[in-house]
Formats: sequence, structure tokens, C-alpha cells
Amino acid sequence: MAAATSSIASPLSCPSLSSSLRSSKATSFALPSISFVSSTSKSLRSLTATVPGNGTGSSLSARMVASSAVRAPVSLDFETSVFKKEKVSLAGYDEYIVRGGRDLFKHLPDAFKGIKQIGVIGWGSQGPAQAQNLRDSLVEAKSDIVVKIGLRKGSKSFEEARAVGFTEESGTLGDIWETISGSDLVLLLISDAAQADNYEKIFSHMKPNSILGLSHGFLLGHLQSMGLDFPKNISVVAVCPKGMGPSVRRLYVQGKEINGAGINASFAVHQDVDGRAADVALGWSVALGSPFTFATTLEQEYKSDIFGERGILLGAVHGIVESLFRRYTENGMSEDLAYKNTVECITGTISRTIST
Repeated sequence: MAAATSSIASPLSCPSLSSSLRSSKATSFALPSISFVSSTSKSLRSLTATVPGNGTGSSLSARMVASSAVRAPVSLDFETSVFKKEKVSLAGYDEYIVRGGRDLFKHLPDAFKGIKQIGVIGWGSQGPAQAQNLRDSLVEAKSDIVVKIGLRKGSKSFEEARAVGFTEESGTLGDIWETISGSDLVLLLISDAAQADNYEKIFSHMKPNSILGLSHGFLLGHLQSMGLDFPKNISVVAVCPKGMGPSVRRLYVQGKEINGAGINASFAVHQDVDGRAADVALGWSVALGSPFTFATTLEQEYKSDIFGERGILLGAVHGIVESLFRRYTENGMSEDLAYKNTVECITGTISRTIST
């Protein structure tokens, strides 16, 4: 295969930069253009970045050897006896999804077969939203499954839970350990740190053949780091809404008149002791109001979540802002103009690049 050579513009150029500089009489500044020349062969992909010198004809070239070719994503299939599974093609690869909708609430009793109580542990971001959505969906499905909130004794969240209809008198609000022990499906929605500190006690209070539900796979990573795993006498599933708890609740409420609207979710079956795990997880997602539910693994979820949130949204964006501002000011631009151009870059070209 013959080598191919191409030259493309940098995707992180800021279109408005040059016009801003032309309007500044006090500063003479120009960002060097960057061209990329790529050479491709059967065994090696290399990338050379050339930055023209500052009027001297010199240039700086850096040769970066890419890692081995990216592997095709794994197609995660699953079986469900309750919901309709669909195959969709995304970027040339097949994935399987389940479409949501309030018209599917009638299937929740079948999806939750064998479950008499769902314990929602925690009242942070996801807890209030998921508990209320589950309760409302099960009421609409005419199911007698109890959704019970489990909190630490003395927690200030008791009052908040009571304010939205969960009470000790009705058996829908109680102590965390009592709730875990009495639940067939335990939705562990406490913080990652609290899970790491309390997982042994949580596992010891779960009933054999009950189901542990997570909305983030961090606990798996924590256990793996110590050479541990989940108890073998429980199923482990995940439903991970792709949005904050308040949005999960708000969009669910808004969708009551239009057969549902909400936040898409991924789901995973990590451990299945009796064959019910997939239907339970899908029922959980449908009950939350997820318009689309797609399959993942618990490990893929926590790794992608940490990378996306910590590496991109919180880490990379902050670093890019600092780097841009420093680059502008070190090359003679005023702080005011550097700030303006940094904002334009981060909210324009860079934001669009990250989004793709």
C-alpha cells in the first residue's frame, strides 16, 4: 500500500482570533498555523506536526507514533422476555436498544417478577428522582411493589423524603440497614466514597438471590483494585441515566402527557444468579422514563464515566483554558483580549470538537 500524504488545518483554530488582533493597535500577535502531515503504511501510522517559525524560516517538527489500531467496539447483545429489543446501526456498528415510553409501564409487573420491595438507598442527586419516578410508574402500572427509602439514622434527608410522600407510617421510609435487609432489589445510590467504606456491611445485609442495582460502576473498580468481587449469591445490574437526578425527575414529569420524555440510560448485567437480571434492569430503566436504553458493561461504564467527567469535562477543559490564556499573554496579548479569545475558543471550536 502506497503512503498517503495529506495536509489539514488544525481543528482547534479559532476563526475570530485574527480579526480580534487586527482591531488591537497595542498588540501584534499571531497564532502560528499548524499543519499535519500523515504517513500511512500497513504497519505504522505516524503524524508529523509542523509549526512555521516566526519569520525566520525555521520550523519545529514533532513526530508522534500512534498506538496500535483502534479495535472495533464490542457489540453487546442481551435477551429480554418482557421488552422489545431493537437493533440500530451507529457509525457502521450494530447496537441493541430498548425504547421506553409510558405505554410500557404495564409490563413492569412482569419485568419485576418476584420483587416485592425496591429499596432506594441514599438521597443525593439520583436518589430522590429515581425513587419518585419508580413509585409513580409502579402506581400507574397498578403494581403493589413497595418503593422504600433507606437512610442513615439522624439523616437530615428524612424530612426531604417525607415532603415528597415517603413516610415511616406507610412503610416507605426507614433505616438503611433495615431497608437493605427487606428489599429484593437494592438500588445503591449513595456516594462512591460511602460505597467504598460500607460495601462489606451492605453485602452482609442483602438477602440471597436479591439484586444489587447501581447507577455508576465505581464499586466494581474499587473491588477489583483489592482483588475482590461481588458476593456470588446476588445478581448485580446497573442502570445509569445520562443526566443529573433533577433532570431525570423533571423530564419524567414533563413527559406525562406525551407518552414519556426523559434521560437516556445505559444498562448492564454484571452478575445474574437466576436469569431475571436483564428484565429487572430494563424494567428499572423504563420506569425511570428513559426514552432509549442501551447495553454496556459495568467496567466500561465506570471507565468511560471517569474519563468523560474527570478527564474531559473537569480536567481537559480547565487545562485547555489555562494553556490558551498563558499562550496568548506570553506572546504579548493583553489579559483582556486573551480572556476574550480564550472564551471564544472554548465555547466555539473546542466545544464543538469535544462534542463530536
